[in-house]
Amino acid sequence: MITVRRLAILILLASNAVSAQLFEDESQAIKLSPPSMTVHQCKPGPWGDLEYHYLYLEAPMSTVELINVPSRNAVWKFPGKSAEQVHEFLINAGAPSEEIQSCFEFSVAYQKGGIFKFFPSAELINDLEPGPRETIYAELRRWPENKNYHSPVVIASGDVHDWFRNSGLKEATIEHIQKLSYPLGKARGFSDVSTVVRNLYDDFEERSLLKALTRTRSLILSLRIKPGTDTALLKQYWSAGYKSKDVITIFDAVARIEGLETVDVTRLLPPTPRKYLYTFPSRSLGVDGTYPDSFWASLNFFNYFPDEQFDDIEKVMRYAKGNYDISTAPLTFGDLIIMKDAKSGRAIHSCVFIADDIVYSKNGRSILQPFMLVKLEDLYNWIAIDDKPLLEVWRKKAR
Repeated sequence: MITVRRLAILILLASNAVSAQLFEDESQAIKLSPPSMTVHQCKPGPWGDLEYHYLYLEAPMSTVELINVPSRNAVWKFPGKSAEQVHEFLINAGAPSEEIQSCFEFSVAYQKGGIFKFFPSAELINDLEPGPRETIYAELRRWPENKNYHSPVVIASGDVHDWFRNSGLKEATIEHIQKLSYPLGKARGFSDVSTVVRNLYDDFEERSLLKALTRTRSLILSLRIKPGTDTALLKQYWSAGYKSKDVITIFDAVARIEGLETVDVTRLLPPTPRKYLYTFPSRSLGVDGTYPDSFWASLNFFNYFPDEQFDDIEKVMRYAKGNYDISTAPLTFGDLIIMKDAKSGRAIHSCVFIADDIVYSKNGRSILQPFMLVKLEDLYNWIAIDDKPLLEVWRKKAR
């Protein structure tokens, strides 16, 4: 197992950087600022001269229309807790006592089954101060029964207004989301979809909100190849030691053309990730009842045709052990990064190293999660909301 610090060192060894920081310029703005977008430089390394800018991906409306508009009435579920325990917790968390009492009397009258359900009013949710909201939602996040709290909308940049810029949402709706959002590691979380929906006027606004909430921050990565560039190292790196030979010819071709200096890195990826990058899973990918997740995306990275056995985690790990070796060398294109639960040792996520601190990932099986390029820091913060995972680096065996 390696730590995040050790992983940073491996990346820096690969880049020959002089600084021992993974994210060396924290003052740099991470924003998509229409109409001109900020261009960021990657650290130099064997991957060449890379630059990127951010973009936001949203699920197509055809997918959004498959989502049920949530109920306008929120419910907080507390498995294994008694009414007295829930009441005490909410009061101690700092929620308004009068509103808690009013909602509590209503909630007690509608109890069924073994899970205590608390029905907060829209007024209570809107009136929660930031501290109590963060405390209560952290508790709700423990249980999968609280879907929107267990898996909240993650605003990776931490800037709600910038995140939803050009989304088509009204300013009042964005302000409402801002008010109800809460700290989630280095990002912000949003869970109160039902409360915001109450203030919308028609189906179009509701669907527009659901579409905007599928936003995910990815990035477009470009490689600069100036005329006369020695392309030997680029060929070695981007072909993953000739595991993916199809990309080799493009380097010499670009280097010979005066005025053409950039290549979209999408063109340098193997066929399967090149096909799926920046897309959301189509219905055809779920015909067997499951959609691709991070392991499916990662282990099919070098495959010309996707292998469907990677829907099963046991088969995933068996295949990985037979076709990859655990590596402690500086990271290189195509390396598999596996994140494991620190307590159980169970693999919970995987991604593929591209260059610098950028990885290829598919975050979970949801049809609302795209295949994307993402900063490793953003991905790690998303995975490590509550518990920091252990990391392993695996390298595909030479054939």
